[in-house]
Amino acid sequence: MDIIGILLMALSLSVDSLVVSMSGSVTLGKVGWRRVLAVALVFGAVQAFLLMAGWLIGASVASLVHKVAHFIGFAILLYIGGSMVWSAVRKGQEEKVDLTGLAHLFLAAVATSIDACAVGVSLAMSDVPSGDMWVLTAAVGLTTMAAASAGTSCGSIVGRRFGRPAKALGGLALVAIGVKLLCGAL
Repeated sequence: MDIIGILLMALSLSVDSLVVSMSGSVTLGKVGWRRVLAVALVFGAVQAFLLMAGWLIGASVASLVHKVAHFIGFAILLYIGGSMVWSAVRKGQEEKVDLTGLAHLFLAAVATSIDACAVGVSLAMSDVPSGDMWVLTAAVGLTTMAAASAGTSCGSIVGRRFGRPAKALGGLALVAIGVKLLCGAL
């Protein structure tokens, strides 16, 4: 995986954390550096962990589905990216996010990171080597930490203005990476 792919993947996977931390910080009032650090660390660690866990799971079953692994990876990324775009353009009431307390913070982090696990599975099925995966995992963790920090600090101002377009762009980037995987299989 090249550096552009790693950066696009890291940015795409961190969009949900950015949006959720922005919308969640609206209810917190003035946010201190300890709260920002807590949100960033939990979101980044959970995102990186689930990405690597997905890759390990995918690596264990990739040999069983080797001939169609690229197509499965494409389908997963298409679904996740498409879902992100759909939820960004769909009109309706946004869900409120509670970032008070470690339990709520952890649940929000897991909810925003489920897609990272699925992406990890698709990357394993696309034969992404372990060295690249470690670099990607670190990039995703750090990017998510930065996104969650920015989201928590900026709160509703940026979240209400750019949340939906950012989520749509993140989804389109995942779809593009999936198309690249598919083209590599053909």
